[in-house]
Amino acid sequence: MTKSILDDARFDRLITLRDAYRVMERFAQSYRERGDTPISDFLDCYASETGGGLTSDPAAPDDFANAAVSVLGKR
Repeated sequence: MTKSILDDARFDRLITLRDAYRVMERFAQSYRERGDTPISDFLDCYASETGGGLTSDPAAPDDFANAAVSVLGKR
C-alpha cells in the first residue's frame, strides 16, 4: 500500500472546526492505544511535516485519514 502524503486529494475535504477537533482526538487516541512512544514524541515527531507534503512518520497521513473516516464516515 502506498502511503499518503498531505498533498493527496483526500486531504482537500472541508470540515468544521468541531469535526477537525474530533478527528484529531481520534488520531491521538489511536496513537496512545498503540503505546508506541510517549505522547510528547507524537507531538514532536509523528505529526510534524518535513516538507513537500511528507511527514516525519510516513504512516501519519493515512492514520489521520483513517481517523477522519472513523469520525465522519465517507460522506
